Amino acid sequence: MTDEIALQNAIPNRRRIATLSLLAALILYITSLWLEARWPAMSYLAAFAEAAMIGGIADWFAVTALFRHPLGLKIPHTAIIPRNRQRIGRSLSGFIRENFLSERYVRDSVRRFDLAGALVDWLDRPDRRALVSANVARFAVASLSALRQEAARDFLTQTLRYHLGRLDTARMLGAGLSVLASEGRHQALLDDSLAKLSRWLEDEDHQEQVKTFITDTVFKLFNPRILGREVSFHRLAGWVVNERIVEQSARLISEVSADPEHPLRRHLDEQFQALIERTRNDQRLARKLDGLRDELLDNERLTRYLGAVWEDVVTWLERDLARDDSEIRAHFENFLAHYTRSLRQDDAARHWLNEQAETLLPALVERNGPRIDAYIQRYLDSLDTGEIVEQIEKNVGNDLQYIRINGTLVGGLIGLGIHVLTQLLPFS
Repeated sequence: MTDEIALQNAIPNRRRIATLSLLAALILYITSLWLEARWPAMSYLAAFAEAAMIGGIADWFAVTALFRHPLGLKIPHTAIIPRNRQRIGRSLSGFIRENFLSERYVRDSVRRFDLAGALVDWLDRPDRRALVSANVARFAVASLSALRQEAARDFLTQTLRYHLGRLDTARMLGAGLSVLASEGRHQALLDDSLAKLSRWLEDEDHQEQVKTFITDTVFKLFNPRILGREVSFHRLAGWVVNERIVEQSARLISEVSADPEHPLRRHLDEQFQALIERTRNDQRLARKLDGLRDELLDNERLTRYLGAVWEDVVTWLERDLARDDSEIRAHFENFLAHYTRSLRQDDAARHWLNEQAETLLPALVERNGPRIDAYIQRYLDSLDTGEIVEQIEKNVGNDLQYIRINGTLVGGLIGLGIHVLTQLLPFS
C-alpha cells in the first residue's frame, strides 16, 4: 500500500518536472533571442532552446495522445488506449492464455517446482496450520449459515428428493451387495458380527435384557382368559425364553462363528447370492423397493424428524466452530500435522504427489484456458475507460513523463548540433 501511494504521488511530480522543463526551454529561447543582438554566441543557446521546445511539445503530444485527445481536440489517431481498449483487452487475454496458460508452460513450471516439498515446508509451522484450520472453519460456518436459510434448505430438499426419487433402488442394492460379496467380504463381515454377538450374549446381564424384552413385548400378548380371568404366562414365558431361546440362540451363534463350514453359514451364503440375483431380475422386488423408497420420501414425519436432526447437527457444528477451543478445528490441525510429518518422511508419497500435480494441473489449466480468457475480457470490458487510463498511467506514467523530459533535452541537443554544423559548413 505504501509503494502504491508513493507511485501515485510520483506521477504528478514527474509530470510537473516535464512541464517545467518545457517552460524553461521557452524562457531560455525568448531570453537568448533578446540577447542575441548583443552577444551573437547566444544563437547557439537559441537553437538549443528552440529544438528543446519542439522535442518537448512533440513528446507531450505523443504521450497525451495515448490516453486522451490533446487540448480536447479530436485529432485522428489520438486517445489511442480508450478507443482500442476492447482490442487491447482481447490481445492481452489471448497473450496470457497462449503463453502463461498453455499446457506446455504449466507442465514445465510444475515440473521445476517441488509442489509437495513446498506444501510440507509451508504446513510445517503451527501458525500456518492454525491459519488453514481457521479459514476452513470460517468457510464452513458461512456455508452452514447459508444452508440454514429456508430458501436454500427448500431448494436442497427438493433437489435431493428429485434425484433420490429417480434412483434405481434394486440396481443400487444389487451393486452394493455384489461388492460386499466379492472375495468373500460378506463372510468376513458375518464372522465379525457373529463373534461380537456371541461375546455379547455370553454376558448374563445381556441375556437377562433379551429375556425381559421378549417376555414383556411378545408373550404379554398371549395371556388367555380362563373362566373369565386373564391367566399370565410371564413365568413360563421367562423360563422358555431363558432356557430354550436365549441359551440355544447363544450356543448356535457360537457354533456358526467357530465353524466356517457350518450348514447355516452355507445357507446364509446361498440366500445372500439369491438376493443379489433377485435384485437384478425380479421386477416385483424392484417395484417393492421403489415403492418403499417413495413411501420414505413422502413420509412427512420422517422428513420433519430428519430436518430436526439436521438442525441439531448444524447448530452443534456452528457452536463448536465458533469457539476458540473448537474440537473440530483441533482435530483438523492434528490431521494436518500428521499429514505433514508423514509426507516429509515419505519420499515416494511426495514423488507421487508431484507426479499427480504434473499430470492434472496442466490439463486443468488448458481445459479452462478459454474460460479464463473470457473472464479477463469481461472484466476489462466492464471497466470504465477512465479506470483503464488511470491504471495504465499509474503503472507506466513515470516512464512516460521521463520521455517528455528526455525529449526536451535530446531535442535541444540535436538542435544545437544541427546549428553548429550549419555554422561550420562552407556555404553558411
